[in-house]
Amino acid sequence: MKQKLAALRDYVLVEKHRRALECAALGVIVALIVALCITSNARANMHREYAAVRDRAGANLYSNLNLMTQTFDMVDVSTADVQNAILPQMKELFHAAVALNQLLSQAYSSRYALLSDADIASVESAFDAYDEAYRTESSTDLARSNMQACMSRVRELLSTRYVSGVLKPTR
Repeated sequence: MKQKLAALRDYVLVEKHRRALECAALGVIVALIVALCITSNARANMHREYAAVRDRAGANLYSNLNLMTQTFDMVDVSTADVQNAILPQMKELFHAAVALNQLLSQAYSSRYALLSDADIASVESAFDAYDEAYRTESSTDLARSNMQACMSRVRELLSTRYVSGVLKPTR
């Protein structure tokens, strides 16, 4: 009888330990699932914030380039001070746009760059042509023509790469 009681006591102890281990394992599994849910939610929030920053940078890029093209349209106004007002404002907008373009390219991949190196070089060349014409006191017709072509290219990029105000990556 004592042996049966001892065996029963040992069985009960083993059963208690087994149940405790099962409960502990279940607790660890629940804790891991909760941690996974928290991590997944944090990751989703991070991706949303990342996309929101990209969209804001893209919107600022659009705004700078659009304002630059509109500023260039003022060249035809007879009272416009092209050398001292229009071109400096355009250069400022262009440099801000180039910085945003580089930020988008480096932070989000080259697929988000709106301006290619060739586009940037063309606009810079058009600015240089204006500078040269004013420095030599010669006609700005060629510089104006070059800048007009650049502004047409920028307008084309703005109309094709932005959908509902959001910069779309190249394929």
